[in-house]
Amino acid sequence: MSTERSIHDGPVADMSGHRPAATARTDPQRDESRVGTLPRAVGWFGRCFYACGGKGLPPQITCLGGQYVLEKVLKHDFHAATGLYRRELEVASGKLEEDFKHHTSNITLPSRLICKINRRMHFCFLPLGLIGRLMTHREVYNLRRCEGIPEVPKVLARIGPHMYVYEYIEGQSLNEKPPLPADFFDRLVIALQKVHARNLVHFDLHKPGNILVDMEGRPHIIDFQISRHIGDRFFLSRRLSSRFRRWLQSYDLYHVYKHKRRLQPELLTEAEAELSYNHTLGLEIQRAIARPYKKIRRACLRYLYAKGILTGTQDAGTCAETNPVRWTKGPNDGHHRAKNE
Repeated sequence: MSTERSIHDGPVADMSGHRPAATARTDPQRDESRVGTLPRAVGWFGRCFYACGGKGLPPQITCLGGQYVLEKVLKHDFHAATGLYRRELEVASGKLEEDFKHHTSNITLPSRLICKINRRMHFCFLPLGLIGRLMTHREVYNLRRCEGIPEVPKVLARIGPHMYVYEYIEGQSLNEKPPLPADFFDRLVIALQKVHARNLVHFDLHKPGNILVDMEGRPHIIDFQISRHIGDRFFLSRRLSSRFRRWLQSYDLYHVYKHKRRLQPELLTEAEAELSYNHTLGLEIQRAIARPYKKIRRACLRYLYAKGILTGTQDAGTCAETNPVRWTKGPNDGHHRAKNE
């Protein structure tokens, strides 16, 4: 964000990414007495499901010549961990963001920033950290291609092979269904067109959490983890590459208009309404694969959590691995969501 924003305002997470027990919601079907007696190997296996393992995000980072301390864990799942960090002196003094600025050479240190760590933990000795390193390189590369686009957060620094920091955008995601100005989606489409003009495809705008609304009601696009740059020589042919890129970019626009259909249906034009539905063969194939995969994945997660292998916060702002509330909903919930798509 973050520009990613956590929707809970509970106590600050510790270095393992866990909240104090008093804030956690308990699952009456879970046998808590078994958790503390699990074999060490089982606990080790559970930690493999987190991008940073059992240690979680670092409690303190040094970047841009300043010290930052962890304020909130926004996300910690299999692929990545994201945290909101605040300048250490501001935490100690209690000064507000607008009252404290520190200049180092020509750099103005931000009061808050987002640190993202792509997977660096192996999974049962499989070296998935190599993939995390590649994803970090590609994500930073694509974000830097968007420099100059105010609706995309700016990369501030890369501070490790798996870790980088970028600007914090205060606001809410579409997941939280905030009030939206009438021209919000018009401005979002313009911002997306600017991203597309850099020959990028976002690929992940079906998640409303990747679209932010700042305090002034302006849109922002985040999370370029699986985005892709498709140049004019992608297929050794400028024309073929351009057509392929535009075809993929049309799916980004489809997801934007789908969100508008759900959140501002009264403002949807006839042309936008047509674009908000997509029944092309490519998307139908993707749905045919994704739906059973999600069911199997959530069934595995339910089992691992019930056995105490997976633990962690159960806050609504976390991901599926650490939020059993999301994937233990009734079977009809997922059916209705899929039907509306």
